[in-house]
Amino acid sequence: RVLFLAPQPFYRLRGMCIAQRSILAALSAMGCRVDLLTFPFGEDVDIPGVRILRLPRLPWVRDVPIGPSWGKLALDLLMPAYAFALCLRNRYALVHACEESAFLGAVLKRLFGLPLLYDMDDVLSLRLERSGFLRRGAFLSMVRRAEDWMLRSADAVLTNSPDTTAFASARAAAGRVVSYDHAPSLPEEASLGEAEREALRDACNLDHQRVVLYAGNLEPYQGVELLLESLPEVLRRSPQTCCVVVGGEPAQIESLRARARELGLGESVRWLGKRPIPDTLRLMRVADVLVSPMVQEKAVPMKLYAYMASGVPIVATDLPNHNCLLDAGNAVLVRRDAGALAEGILGMLRDGEEARRLGRQALLRLRSLGPEDAARRSVERVYGMLSH
Repeated sequence: RVLFLAPQPFYRLRGMCIAQRSILAALSAMGCRVDLLTFPFGEDVDIPGVRILRLPRLPWVRDVPIGPSWGKLALDLLMPAYAFALCLRNRYALVHACEESAFLGAVLKRLFGLPLLYDMDDVLSLRLERSGFLRRGAFLSMVRRAEDWMLRSADAVLTNSPDTTAFASARAAAGRVVSYDHAPSLPEEASLGEAEREALRDACNLDHQRVVLYAGNLEPYQGVELLLESLPEVLRRSPQTCCVVVGGEPAQIESLRARARELGLGESVRWLGKRPIPDTLRLMRVADVLVSPMVQEKAVPMKLYAYMASGVPIVATDLPNHNCLLDAGNAVLVRRDAGALAEGILGMLRDGEEARRLGRQALLRLRSLGPEDAARRSVERVYGMLSH
């Protein structure tokens, strides 16, 4: 029996939640019983053997956005009391703690003798600093020291990028860091029929335009503003092009819509908001080019697996986040500036044969990974370490 601490609104279409769902599915297949303690927001999902337990709502916290916030901190401070109560009532084999809940996991280890698995999505101190939530000072130094202590306390650490692996390996016990590919389980790729393709295009008011598509959240690190800044040059040289953006919160969409107006993009950008995963996958297959314009080094973005499964050519910034899966043989990798991004997009719109080749190669690369099996093997490996 596992106590799984997830300090997010679970479940939502966010990278970390998709990864958590993948892990929970693997634990279910392994026969584990899981108590998932999470925030009071999000959708319930049915995973055999997984019981979702939610913290109570706080009257002044209406929701928790991506990244650090005072609302998230308030719920983080509420989580220990409920975790302690669960540990008193149940006999757990271990604590699986995601992100900052690993601090709590380290305390539970000391109090109840439970092995701690730290599911490390990012370097927390760097995330706080980059976000502007904490930039400097004694509190940030205290977080760094606590982070080092937490990694030394962990019996095993799951990491999801070269940067987090290197950071954890320098601090955790030798041989206790497992690099885990949070590859989501995706439906088999399928060609869209012409009628379905045309219906989707009509629904998005696309007419006969070429489609450049971005799918994902609209946090600043995703680089959607960089994508917008690249579009004036794209539209100047390829006027029958439009950009479709799938995802984002209403306030984020309005802010970026205002930036699009400043750039004179008019109706050339379609803002579709959040869509269910099956709809998003179909929209990807309508596109001529898929773009991942991230501007910050983080984990491999979840969208990348879906992009590759679509068979549509990908243009991405040349970052370690993307280089884990993409290279010059299966995608167009560009510098983090608007001019380079525009040239990459235009190249794919101009050279249909090369675009099709890169799309096929990305799909072949994805198939070679066996992502679902690899993810399950990673979970089995790290849980096997904790059982010895």
